[in-house]
Amino acid sequence: MLVAFVESFKYVGHLIPVACLRIFLGGYFLKHALAAFQGDYLLKAYLAEDVRNHLPQSTAPEWFRWFLEYVVIQHWQFFAVGLTAIQAFIGVSYIIGYLVRPAALLGVILSAGLIGAIGASQNNLQATTFMLVLHLILGWIGAGRCLGFDYFFYKRHRGIWW
Repeated sequence: MLVAFVESFKYVGHLIPVACLRIFLGGYFLKHALAAFQGDYLLKAYLAEDVRNHLPQSTAPEWFRWFLEYVVIQHWQFFAVGLTAIQAFIGVSYIIGYLVRPAALLGVILSAGLIGAIGASQNNLQATTFMLVLHLILGWIGAGRCLGFDYFFYKRHRGIWW
């Protein structure tokens, strides 16, 4: 595995800037997941309050608004733990460069859900859309192949996830 890690510089060394972006984004997600885990995000209904505040100006389809109102708000603890776990998985995956494509897919779903929840008129829409594009690019390129463990598996088991 160490040999494959060193070979990743030789064969996909042109992806080093993308790998640095991947590692930085992984640190960002891991920092937010740890802050949510250590703080009171999992104990108080911050998620339900945010969804309730942004729901009236949301431009999401009616079925998604219904889902947010009757499922997410009612079961906010489950979704808060799920969001924190997804953020932690994305962060660790991006940092070590393992399973980057599945993590990018989760990041796209997370960003698209956030875009639907906050609505098109919010200031955070640009940042969320930028994150969505970053996840798409990292997943499309397969950014874990450089400075990551995905190159080891890509060499031996070619497939969609590596």
